[in-house]
Order: sequence, then structure tokens, then C-alpha cells
Amino acid sequence: MDVKKTAAQILKEVGGKENIKEMFHCVTRLRFYVKDYKKVDLEHIKKIDGVMGAQYQTEQLQIIIGNDVGSVYDAVTALTGFIHDEETMAKKKKFRATGVFETMAAIFLPTIPVLAGTGMIKGLITILTSYCGFDAASDFIQVATIAGDCVFYFFPFLVAWSASKRFKTDTACALALAGCLLYPTMTAGLAAGADPMHFLGFPIPFVKYAASSIPIVLAVLVLSWFYPFIDKLIPKVLRLVFTPMLVLMMMVPLTLIAIAPLASYISQGLVMVVKFLYDLSPVIAGAIVGGTRLLVVLTGMHLSLGAVILENINQFGSDFLLPMNTMGTLALFGVCMGVWVKSKNTQTKSIGASTAISSFIGITEPGIYGILLKFKNALIAVMIAGAAGGAIVGAFGGQSTAYVNSCILSLPVFMGDGFWAVCLGMAVSAALGFLLIMVLGLSEEKNSCESTAVDTKTVENSRNEVIQAPMNGTLMKLSDVEEDVFASGSMGKGIAIDPDEGVIAAPFDGTITAVYPTKHAIGLTSKQGVECIIHIGINTANLQGKYFDVKVREQQEVQAGDILVEVDLAGILKEGYSLITPVIITNSASYLDVLANEESGIIVKGEPLLTVLK
Repeated sequence: MDVKKTAAQILKEVGGKENIKEMFHCVTRLRFYVKDYKKVDLEHIKKIDGVMGAQYQTEQLQIIIGNDVGSVYDAVTALTGFIHDEETMAKKKKFRATGVFETMAAIFLPTIPVLAGTGMIKGLITILTSYCGFDAASDFIQVATIAGDCVFYFFPFLVAWSASKRFKTDTACALALAGCLLYPTMTAGLAAGADPMHFLGFPIPFVKYAASSIPIVLAVLVLSWFYPFIDKLIPKVLRLVFTPMLVLMMMVPLTLIAIAPLASYISQGLVMVVKFLYDLSPVIAGAIVGGTRLLVVLTGMHLSLGAVILENINQFGSDFLLPMNTMGTLALFGVCMGVWVKSKNTQTKSIGASTAISSFIGITEPGIYGILLKFKNALIAVMIAGAAGGAIVGAFGGQSTAYVNSCILSLPVFMGDGFWAVCLGMAVSAALGFLLIMVLGLSEEKNSCESTAVDTKTVENSRNEVIQAPMNGTLMKLSDVEEDVFASGSMGKGIAIDPDEGVIAAPFDGTITAVYPTKHAIGLTSKQGVECIIHIGINTANLQGKYFDVKVREQQEVQAGDILVEVDLAGILKEGYSLITPVIITNSASYLDVLANEESGIIVKGEPLLTVLK
């Protein structure tokens, strides 16, 4: 791969640097916030040399690169320069549940390599002292222990640095807040079990902040609001000294008295809830975590679990989530090996071999996008195999003593109670994933079909029902929609339309069965019993009804062509949301099949769109 060429092509297909609001990267993905989604050519991006896949997650464009993501990111950055858009940052400061996960993931991303590296050092120390005869009190082991523990103990400093970049605030002040949490007076008071200090009558409890993350994240978030407020009050000639002085004089007591203790209690509470569920049924917990590991990766939420894992280690000295997660990764390895052996297609065999290697060392995205989303049986196999391995780990108490990448290379940190269970779980997950593919097969013939377009003359039957197009626009396959819940077909079969106008009409004679409170979707049932949902845009529920004018009510009878909703398309695009509108037959399973009359091209409102075979 020519990194510079790949970067230039990516920049072109995302609409140029002027279309980028913000850009960062994780272990395998370039992540963009763009101004105009219409300027992004997703299909061309997927065809660029070095790109393994591309998708939208909430408002974020994700381009999957793999191991070379850092190099590609640097090359794109060299072409664009520093990108900072105040409009984007203001928008991101609005509270959204998905935004919380995105923010935590973005803060943790820069720290993961060093966390994983020091975690492996701790694992090697365990091997040397437990199995190789090294004296734990020797200078060599003590120095190695310092190397393994330094990042973990002083983790608030790393989080403060990363959070300051994320929240666009003063890094030095953020690091100072981390310093106050780990100040010798605080650590000594904690060690001695001393009574709280007091500041102006307010108690300052001695809390364990070493290795924590949520307290400093919350403190830096407050700092990002507080710093510019103080800065505006200070004359420009005095800001250099007096702004940080006043900020720290106010933020340090506020952090020690309220912010950090509150966040610490929240962290502890979160960990206790997770542990309660684990104690309730370790087997079920293991099966769920192991079985859904790769689905969580698809959402991008897997990185935000790092805070829980670290808090587990901080509070209890070990963690049970990480070994369960690892079972999902090993299941993917087994499935990819099965694809390599089972497939009769040369290209698919090659993909199976390469994704097996990457998943073996903990890089899962190539296998997810190259195998799991292509073959339904592969997804089923990886979930079953991951759940089986996770259940074994949960049943016999597999634990991790450090935060590392979820792969077989992480074995050293699992060397403790339940180590044999982790090894057994890995073997079962990989073997079962492989065997399930050998038994279930891949259905390559079905997946190789390029089109399921229908000649309406061949399906004409008085019993069949034709669904009309509810709007004007451009057709696209449902599988190409950048939202897994639609693309996977889990809601039912159908098609999607990129609308040209904001008038949505009834696709048949029937009854309105659902008008969603956020007005972004309408449910209808035809007189013959076909249940249809028209979902206007992707993730547009976040708009809370803004730009949608619903003209009907639930239980209202409508005729084909009656106006259901009028939509401000320009307004939705301005908010950064996709207009792609899935039209789905939600009770598809009740019929022989649901076929698209055309899968591409221009569609006019009222023209035949789908044929339901009865």
C-alpha cells in the first residue's frame, strides 16, 4: 500500500479537507466528523487500496484501515493540517448516550498501546517469578515491576492529557488536577486511614485515585467549561499568569471536595453493579460477554469498557471482563480458519487466511467486515463459539491482572486463578468456531448473487401484493445502508431510498399502526396484512421530531398516495444526518419472499417498489 496515495484518495472521497470537522483514529479505524454527508462517497472509499471497509456509526464516519492506520492518519493529517471546528465541538457537548461512549473511547484510545505494553510486562513478571525461579525481591524484578506499574499507578496523568485534547482545554492545568489527586498528602492520608481534611469547612476525603480514570475525566470536563469562563474575565495582558492561578485555586478544591469523590463513588458503583451481575450468574455473564464481543466492537463501544476493566483491577486486583472478551476474539480466529479451509472461492479463502492471522493477534475488524458481515453462518458461529468460551471462563473464574489487548498473546496476564479455564475457553472458542463453519458452511452461492431484482411479470399473481414507492429518489439495496440493524435484515426485508423531496406518501391502502414520538418513522398495515415501516433517515430519532411534520395519526385509514409526513430535508442534512430512508416489510417471515422490483436507479412516488410473495 502506498500510504500517501491512500491518504490522498481518502481525503478526496470524504469531500476534501474543507468538509472535515474533526478527525482522529483508533487501533484500526480513521474516524471523521464531516460537515456534509452528501459529499462523502462511501462506495469509492471502500474500493481504495488499503481500506478494509467504511461505515457510519451515529454521526461518525469510520474507515477501517487495520495495522497501518497510524501511518495513514499521519499522511492525511499532513495533507489537512490541524482541524478544529467550533460548531462540531459545540454540538458534541450536547448530551447524548452514544456521545458518552464515543468520548470515553476517544480518551482511552491514545493510552491503550502503553497500557497493553505495561500489562504484558506485568504478565512476564508473573511468568519469571512463578515458573522461572526469579526472586521477587531481586533488583531486576523490582525495576521490571516499576516499568509495569508506573503507567497504571499514574494513569490519571495519561487520562488528563488525553481528556484535555478531547475537551480542547489547557493541558497543563489538566495535568495539575491529576497531580492533586495523587499528591503525597492524599496518598499518605489514604494509606494511614486518616480522617478527611477540611477546606473552608468542607471535607476532603482520602480516596484511592491511583489507576482511576473517571474522576479525572470528569474534572477535566469541568475544567473545559471553567477555564474559558475565567479567561474572559481576566485582561489579556494578565491572562498568562493569572488565568491558570485563579483556575487552579478554584478547581483544585472543587475537584478534591466534590468532583473526584463523586466520580469515584460512581465508578465504584458501576463496578459493583457489574460484579453483582457477574456474581449472580458467572456462566450467563460469560456467555453474554463472549458471545456479543464482536457485536460490541461494531458499535465502537468496546473501548469505553476499558474504564470498567481498570476500575475492577484497581478495586479488586483483577478483572473478569477481559478474559471473557478474549473468547470472542478467539472464536473469530476459529471461524476465519474455518472459512479458509471450507471455502471453494479463491478470494474468500485468501480473506479467511489473512483475517485469521489478524484476529489471532487481536485485530478483529478485518474479520468482522471481511467475514462476519458477509456470511450469516459465520456470524452465528462466532457468537455461539464466543458464548461457549465465555461461559467456561465465567464458570471457573478466569481473571486478568492487567489491561491488555484481547488475544492469545495476552496469556501472561491471565496467569493466576482460573488460568487453566482461560486456556480451555480459548481452545473451545477457536475449535468450536472452526467446527461450526465446517458443519454450517458459508452459503457462498447466495452471497455471490449480485442482484435479486425481479421481473414483475414473473411474479404476477393475484395473491401477491405490490408496495408502491412512498417518495421520489434514488434506490439502494438495504444491505448497503450504513446501519447494521437495517442492513442485516433483522427488522425484515425491503429496500432503501435516498429521497429527492420531503413528501412521504402511503405505499398502499391500509391503516396507520405507529407514529413514533420522534416523528422519524411511520408504521402501516395494508388491508391484506402486510406490515411496513418507513424509517426517514438514519439516527434521525436524535432530532426529537425537529424537521418532521406528521400529517396522520395512529389508527387512521389511508389510501395509497395520501401524504403521511412532510420533511425538511435540508434541515436534516444541516444537522449532519443521512437522509437514506429504509422501507421495510417487518413481517417478512410470514411470506414466501419480499422482492425488490428494481434495486438501483431513480424511483418515482407511486411506482412499484416491492413485491410481497404470498
